[in-house]
Amino acid sequence: MATAATILDDIDDKFCQCCLCFEQYEDPRQLPCFHRYCSKCLDKEIKRNRGDLKCPLCQQEAEVPEDGAQGLKKDFFMNEIIEFLDIKKSFQDEETHECGDCSKIGKARSYCFKCSEFLCDGCHEYHMTKKSLKEHRPYLLTLKDVKSKNLTLQKLSSLKQAPMCKTHPDDVSRLCCKTCENMPVCNACTYGGHKSHEIEDATSLATVKREDLRNRLAILTESKDKMKQEVEETLQLQKNVVATADTEITKLDHDAGKELNEIGRALETVSEERSNASRQIRDKWEGERERRQQTLEERIKRIRKEHEEMEQKFENDMNTNVRKSNETYNKKESKLFGKQENVERQLREGKGLISQAKGSKLGKTESAIVNGKSTIERMQNLIETGSNILVSENNWTAIQNADRVCAASEPLIRVLEGEFPGLDKVLEYPQVRLSLGRAEKMKVSDKPVMEIAIEDIKRKDWFIDGVAAAPDGTVVITGGARGQKQAHISVIKLDGKISKQKLIDNIGSFPYCFCAYFRDDEFAIAARYNATVGLYNANNDSYHSTDLSKVINKVVNAWCITADGSNDQIIVGCLNDPVLYVLNGKLQLTRTINLPKIIKSPGGIVVNNGTIFICCESSGSVYAVNMEGGLLHELPKPDSTNCTLPFSVCTSNNGSVYVLWSERYTTPVQDCVITQYNSDDGSLLTTKPVRAVQGWMAAAVIDGAEKLLLPSWVGGMLRVYGLEEDQ
Repeated sequence: MATAATILDDIDDKFCQCCLCFEQYEDPRQLPCFHRYCSKCLDKEIKRNRGDLKCPLCQQEAEVPEDGAQGLKKDFFMNEIIEFLDIKKSFQDEETHECGDCSKIGKARSYCFKCSEFLCDGCHEYHMTKKSLKEHRPYLLTLKDVKSKNLTLQKLSSLKQAPMCKTHPDDVSRLCCKTCENMPVCNACTYGGHKSHEIEDATSLATVKREDLRNRLAILTESKDKMKQEVEETLQLQKNVVATADTEITKLDHDAGKELNEIGRALETVSEERSNASRQIRDKWEGERERRQQTLEERIKRIRKEHEEMEQKFENDMNTNVRKSNETYNKKESKLFGKQENVERQLREGKGLISQAKGSKLGKTESAIVNGKSTIERMQNLIETGSNILVSENNWTAIQNADRVCAASEPLIRVLEGEFPGLDKVLEYPQVRLSLGRAEKMKVSDKPVMEIAIEDIKRKDWFIDGVAAAPDGTVVITGGARGQKQAHISVIKLDGKISKQKLIDNIGSFPYCFCAYFRDDEFAIAARYNATVGLYNANNDSYHSTDLSKVINKVVNAWCITADGSNDQIIVGCLNDPVLYVLNGKLQLTRTINLPKIIKSPGGIVVNNGTIFICCESSGSVYAVNMEGGLLHELPKPDSTNCTLPFSVCTSNNGSVYVLWSERYTTPVQDCVITQYNSDDGSLLTTKPVRAVQGWMAAAVIDGAEKLLLPSWVGGMLRVYGLEEDQ
């Protein structure tokens, strides 16, 4: 872009071309974004867009004046260049002109901007020597000036005199009427129509405007430099996103490969043991047969029938033992194949999650870079335009345009006041780890390792009906707000303070509310009344929901909820309803699961690797069903005479299922039992008696280790139990 200090002979012809008609600008006008076009071209754009106007280059919207393009600001800068180029061309082509003084026709020697006329040699000398024309000399442009090729826009600006007064055309406007939007006026106007208006000297006002503009451009230049630095840092951050994703996938490949190698070696060992066991059994029974045959050879004639029967018996016994041996090793082999399939499935899902997160994060950084570059371009355009105003000696240029540049810079400077959008967590990836079921037996701590008092919940005497935790440690509790037809969703810290809280309205007189972790920052929420199902974002505190009763056209009351974000599933169980309802992340009902007849009403539920574990209060049992509703097995009950009610169920990263068993609704604080099961076959691994407040239970990673969260239904207390591998 040409500046006021640019030598005019260095200006390319294309600089003066309109990018719409590709001709030299004709009556150029500037848009608020400081891009310029011919007034007639802008009128065509306004007509084509049915009265609206967007800059064809940057697409910034501009307000259309009542008189169309004529109401937009004239481009003083381009008008000066075009005027000079026309005069220059006239000199270089040695065109003949009528002298402005003597009216002779001939080659021009100079051009007087005060007279706005070409001058011949004689009249030029007359201008230079006549005292009465002394005021004209600063406004003379000679052929020598043009040929010197060092004439700048700044010098050209100084040749032009101040505008003439519109009211008194013979007087120069040396004053400015601020009341009339900086209109140029003369001294005579101050006694006429502008008598009571705010009048200022044009030179003084231009000095003030230049100083304001100079300060604003300094701030804008600093902002542009900061924005360039932000873009450069974001480009580097984008590289780090790719590198981090590649590192996570490589690590996951390594872990899975290691586990698959171990499974392969175990399969080889089982196969070898099978062969050895079969061979030993056959050798044993063949030896016994030979021994007894030798004993009976002498009696073979008398007891052939007995011999044949005994032969058949030994053959059957041998086959039975081989069959039992094969059944034992088939079970081992099946378990190993199941683990192998589980590892391969988790590997596929983990890679999919990381790749999905990688694409999302690259999209965010790319959008931030594009927006940053666009802002830098607009800043640069504004800085160059403001610089031209500063170096121009035309006071009216500063008066008419300085405020406009300052106002346009304000929203650009504010871009850097906030955080660079959307990049605060760009390198955080979902924690994908293989659940291999290696540590099958876990020991629950004898006492809580932490007791978190949630003072806000205790003070308001609210309930805690549900608890859930995200992989990053974010803990959410939900429950009824006592005395109100509302439920609360609260994000809590480990010091007991609440960082975010949302209230759900119109959920009935019994405002039970349950929760489960879904994916990213989202938690699935189920309010009992009319089975209101929603999604809560713990990052931005947003919430939206749907009424399940209206969706299925049946009045139901939600009683439990679980979620599987990797498969886009939210599963809701309702009171006294043997059906589970499956919704997706858009809260759309996708399917229903009819439960086995033995399950009359689901209590606590949790989904793990395609298996749903369901607490059934009516039968006092916990069942495992598949996603089609087929019964897989019933989990063994604990050896307890009092704790016979399965109240809550959750899963952990080590492949275990935990169930909280309590008494039949006696006192709030009572003896409970926590049982641990193998998620593959439902076998009982450990049993732990605890003294707890009846409520829900969830697993969470706190300080790098997995723990169990047991909130109290009343009293605002959250107890945290540790999990250690049982040696």
